[in-house]
Amino acid sequence: MARTINTTNFSDFVANMTINFRRSFDEFPKVASQLYDVQSTDVTTGDESSLAGFTVAKLKKEGEDFAYLDINQGYRKAWTVYEIGGMTKITWLMRVGNKYREMNDRINNLGKSTAKRMEWDLTHRFTFGTATTYTNLDGESVSITTGDSLQLFYSLHTVPMGSTYRNIIAKNPVLSKGGLEAAEKLFATQMLDSNGETINEVPDTLITSNDPTTVNTALEYLKSTTAPDGGVSGIYNVYGSKYRLLVMPFLATTAAGVYDSTKANYWMLANLKGTDAVCKVLENPTFIPPTENDGKEFETMDWKFASHAAYAIMILRANWICLSKGDASA
Repeated sequence: MARTINTTNFSDFVANMTINFRRSFDEFPKVASQLYDVQSTDVTTGDESSLAGFTVAKLKKEGEDFAYLDINQGYRKAWTVYEIGGMTKITWLMRVGNKYREMNDRINNLGKSTAKRMEWDLTHRFTFGTATTYTNLDGESVSITTGDSLQLFYSLHTVPMGSTYRNIIAKNPVLSKGGLEAAEKLFATQMLDSNGETINEVPDTLITSNDPTTVNTALEYLKSTTAPDGGVSGIYNVYGSKYRLLVMPFLATTAAGVYDSTKANYWMLANLKGTDAVCKVLENPTFIPPTENDGKEFETMDWKFASHAAYAIMILRANWICLSKGDASA
């Protein structure tokens, strides 16, 4: 006879389900969070400031005082925490029928669901980064502007002192030697601090969608010992091990997670040591089981299990990353 899960063994059952949830959540691949400065918070709203642009040292003549140097206020952006979550049921028949496989599947998928939603939210700031808003899978409009109130990837970003710069590669080339050099030139000539002065943003990461052609091209450039497009053996590959590769599995998707071929050729070059993408976490994904005396539906005798998380996402500056859509558009 099957062993019924009851108040006697309830605690052990919940402990096992909690372990399964956490293992399932932890094992889900989390790539997008590597682009963020992830911070904990204990408040639901706040402002994030970007202080970049300390005035350069001034000439000091003999006998004169030092000039006062100051830092200009950079971008400021408000953020608000929002919640995600979901639940599933463990039915009476599962409990008395010893359907542990089905019960484990439900709890495991609950953990994956929470991890996937966080990965989507963090990824889609870049997927839809050429716009100022996007509509998420809940049908809500999400503002994704940076601190200058413009889209993340744009040709005329502004800085507080009035200068402009671009971080979308002209003509949106596919990933190639010419494309990489164009991205590197943006970092060398375009990236400005809040004073409008060129800054030394050195890219360290190449980011792509999971499109096989784009990924394989990236690997050819980063792993080859000779130049992939050199045509002659023995030509040194200047990109070998120059950047680490980050493949984002949900970059080329719609807000509902469906594959979007129009974004398959997206690629980015970034300085992740200088990232200004921030994720404020009020509650890490948490497993919520019923208690022995609560959470059981009288009408059905089902037990409810839930998952919950709360966080905020914002990107202050855009001068640490650039994008090519890879579609040869203007």
